[in-house]
Amino acid sequence: MSAMQTRRFLIGLVGAMLAAALCLSPFARPWAETEHPASTFLDTMRERAITGLTDTTRSEQEREALFRELLNETFDIERIGRFVVGRYWRQADEGVQGDFLKAFEDAIVQRFLPLFSQYEGEELIIGEAAPDSKNPKFTVVTSTYVDAEGRKVKTDWRLLERNGEYKVFDVLVEGVSMAITLRSEYSSVIKNQGGLPGLVTLLRDKLAKGEFKPAVAAQ
Repeated sequence: MSAMQTRRFLIGLVGAMLAAALCLSPFARPWAETEHPASTFLDTMRERAITGLTDTTRSEQEREALFRELLNETFDIERIGRFVVGRYWRQADEGVQGDFLKAFEDAIVQRFLPLFSQYEGEELIIGEAAPDSKNPKFTVVTSTYVDAEGRKVKTDWRLLERNGEYKVFDVLVEGVSMAITLRSEYSSVIKNQGGLPGLVTLLRDKLAKGEFKPAVAAQ
């Protein structure tokens, strides 16, 4: 598998896990009496999505609006976006930064929202939550992703807590970080496109062509 194929596989797998985590399978939780706040955060995220994204009376536009709302409330999109473009963030003015975050969010929505209609019995079994040993400002929630055929993939969710509220910053698949994977991918594009404005232009072009859609959804 090439580096590009590996990146696409990881991103696609994370997308499937996001669908499972947000609304498509019950969480198996080991805490008997006192649950870690991070697990409560993930469980609440799931419950909100269950009542919204699986509601067949909602239009596609309503589902997209709800997905964006959940995405921004539960994922630290700005911090993730700043991380994946690295030093190029500081080199850009506020207008370009805003344009990038908008295109970045649109790409996430186009890539992941269709996965909610492709559920085939995946599960996300939640394990323990603890401070990140490498950076204690993060809380890591371990989990096991089980696909429709029973295959298991170890995953870790890195959460940031501010004023008592958690947000997802990264998802690691078998130890491979999605944020770092995207950073590597975007860094290469930025160098070839002449900076962050070039990346924004490329993202917008791909969005217009629907190139972020999962292969099944795009057919």
